[in-house]
Amino acid sequence: MSNYLFIVICVIIMWPMLFSVPILYASSSEESKVSDTLVMTTIGLTVAFLAWFLFGYVLSFQGNGYFDSISNYFSLIQAGDIDLILSILLQGCFFLYAVGMFIGTLIHKVTWPFFIIFTPLWLLFVYVPLTFLLWNDNGFLNQMGAIDFSGGMVVHVSAGLTSLLLTHYPPLTSKDVPERFSDYSPNYMATILICFGWFGFNLGSLEALDTSMGLIILNTMLAIFSSALGFLLVQREKVAIDDLLTGMTVGLVTSTALVGYVSPITMLGVTLFSGVIVCHLRNISQIDDPVDSFILNAIGGIVGTIGLALFADPSFTPNGQVGFIFDWHSNEFLIVQVMALAVTVLITYIGTKISMFITNLYFNRKKAMNDE
Repeated sequence: MSNYLFIVICVIIMWPMLFSVPILYASSSEESKVSDTLVMTTIGLTVAFLAWFLFGYVLSFQGNGYFDSISNYFSLIQAGDIDLILSILLQGCFFLYAVGMFIGTLIHKVTWPFFIIFTPLWLLFVYVPLTFLLWNDNGFLNQMGAIDFSGGMVVHVSAGLTSLLLTHYPPLTSKDVPERFSDYSPNYMATILICFGWFGFNLGSLEALDTSMGLIILNTMLAIFSSALGFLLVQREKVAIDDLLTGMTVGLVTSTALVGYVSPITMLGVTLFSGVIVCHLRNISQIDDPVDSFILNAIGGIVGTIGLALFADPSFTPNGQVGFIFDWHSNEFLIVQVMALAVTVLITYIGTKISMFITNLYFNRKKAMNDE
């Protein structure tokens, strides 16, 4: 019962985090577009969870044939299987956060029907394969020893790279919409809720009460403040509150790959480095992305994944995986992690391109029918 309560608490504290992301998007939108921004993000998250419930979870985590699994899946839900239901809810929060990241890239560039088509396709062609390969016990990368604690690759690298690809998507509506200065107070509160929810994000991956809880909480807090310090060091001549808030978020993103697998000193160093690198790249970026999702998510996730490959502590890793720095004579784990990162990039690229192509076909056909 205590483990059930633990998962319920993790899910509940993640919920405000998920819906704080639209607040950040809306606060920087032109005032007449605030409602459109909130509608688009809310519909995107709604479609995402329904798709996850109907087919995403069973494809990601069931090990039998699809038709046998889907029949058994709904039978167990109808019977109220608490383990399955809580797992659906917990894993669904991870998927919703990934979707929330790339939605921001398309603010004012598409209309909300885009996400009704694109999101289930992206789930099918990108998120499901990555989740199966890395988090399912039957997954190829999982069996090779690749690890990704709470989604450095599965959630953040995939969402960030998807954002980069979506910046080239033909807009369905004009993107020449002026932006207003961010409302700092809502941004501050939304970021604090995201930080709070991230404890559920990182702890939830344990799926049970565990002695490593203290390490994860400490590492999460260190990630928040250390990455913010990295942003401060880069922006020291003219620091703004948005810099510190963004730095906190980057620390959280970076933490997800390695938060349960490294020492606090390692987390401090990796997230400080991530804050410096991501802030510098953000400042020089020419990518047409209003929320800098690629820079924050993909780069932050990659830094965390590489940091794990270098500094994994066998005292904390599930199968004694050891980082290259601690055992440079044996680089097997480094090779496995780099391969997992490469597979993540490849699947995300191909899957997103397929999803964009199908979505574009639908809207082009609809436009042609309307023109007739």
